[in-house]
Amino acid sequence: MAGRSRLEKRSGAVPDGYHRTRHRSGRCTVWTPAAEWGEKALDSGTLYAWAADQPDRSQFPGRGPVYTVPAPLPGPEKRARWAFRHYWRGGAMAMPLGDRYTRVGRARPFREVSASASARARGIRTPAVIAGATYVAGLHYRCDLVTEVVPDVEPLADVLHAHDGTRGWLDAMATAGSLIRQLAEAGVFHVDLNAWNVLLHPDGTRAAWVVDLDRARILRRPSRSIADRMTSRLARSISKVGTPTGELLGHAEIEAALDARTARP
Repeated sequence: MAGRSRLEKRSGAVPDGYHRTRHRSGRCTVWTPAAEWGEKALDSGTLYAWAADQPDRSQFPGRGPVYTVPAPLPGPEKRARWAFRHYWRGGAMAMPLGDRYTRVGRARPFREVSASASARARGIRTPAVIAGATYVAGLHYRCDLVTEVVPDVEPLADVLHAHDGTRGWLDAMATAGSLIRQLAEAGVFHVDLNAWNVLLHPDGTRAAWVVDLDRARILRRPSRSIADRMTSRLARSISKVGTPTGELLGHAEIEAALDARTARP
C-alpha cells in the first residue's frame, strides 16, 4: 500500500477476504481486491464524497441519500452497481449528533462488514460489502459503507403498499416471515428488523434480502426466541407504515401473516 495508507494485520480483526487500512483521517475495512480502488477513492476525502462526484451516479432516499454508481471493478457477486451510504443517527440522538458517533467500542461500519460476512457465510441473502470507512471528528467519528446493489428489489413497505388488499400482500408478508425463520435458523439476530431493511422483488414471492446489519448479533446456535422478537419488531414497523387507505392493522393480524407458509419459492 502507499505511504498514506497502512495495512493492519491484527489477527481476527476483519473477516476473510478483507483487510483494514489506515488513511489520512481514519480507517477503512475493504474487500481485498478493491483495496487499490478504495485508496484512490479516499483521496476525495470520504467514500461517500467520491460517489457524489461521479457523473453517472443515481440515488435513492433514506435517512440520507444513498448514491449508486457503476461498479468500478467486479465485486464479490459481480453486481453492476455499488451503493454508497453515509451513516446518520436516528431517534433521540439524531438532532444533537447528526452523523457523529462516539469513539467507543467497535465502529458501526466495521461491525456491519463482520456481521454481513458471517450472515452470508450462513446462507443469508444480504448484499456483499465492498468497504466501510471511519473518519475521525474529535471525540467522535463519521462513517460510510459501500455494498453491491441487488437489482430489482424494493423495501417491504413499498411492496406491501403496491399489493394492498390483494393476494400479493399475503405473499409478500409470508416471504418476509420466511426470512425471519432463515435468520433465526442461521443464528443471526437482526435487532432492528423493519419494513425498510427487508427487501423483496416487486411480486413479493421470491426470496427476501436483508440490509442494515451493523447492530446484528451473530449467535452460536439457532434460537426460537429471536424469531419471535424479530417478528414482533417487524410487525410494529409494518403497523406504523400502515396502508395506502390509512387502515390500521393489528399486531396479531400482521404476525399471523408473517407466520404463514404460503409464499412461493
